[in-house]
Amino acid sequence: MLLQLHPGLMIWTVITFGILLIVLRIVAWGPILKLLKAREDKIRSDLETAENNRKETEENLAKIRAQLDLTRKEANDIIAEARGQAEKVKDDILASARADSEKLVERAKQEIQLERDKTVLALKDQFAELAVSAASQIIGETLSPDAHAKIIRKTIGDIK
Repeated sequence: MLLQLHPGLMIWTVITFGILLIVLRIVAWGPILKLLKAREDKIRSDLETAENNRKETEENLAKIRAQLDLTRKEANDIIAEARGQAEKVKDDILASARADSEKLVERAKQEIQLERDKTVLALKDQFAELAVSAASQIIGETLSPDAHAKIIRKTIGDIK
């Protein structure tokens, strides 16, 4: 009984189904297609926006990298310049220290020369006095101050 075919029921089912399809096409199918088209357009628009954003991001990234490279170069230049200035200051300080030490050495040499000259003169005077003393002992007489000075000058002249 359940599997019996009823031709009238079949015709009415087909007619009802056809009317339903026509009504759905008029009422529902148009709006559904419009919604699908709108969704498709939105997805396409979102994809284009995403692609544009990706390109923009890549361009910005390239700009940032270029700017970073420039900044690194500038930093390296600043460091190199600072090192150069530090080297120059170091060289100036060393040159100044060398000049000061050379002045001190020269001054010490002059003082040594002066002391040596004073010592030589003192030794000459002592030598002359010893020579006069020895000569007076040998001669057996004492010399007058003028004769004494004359002998000293002569002896100093001979030593030079």
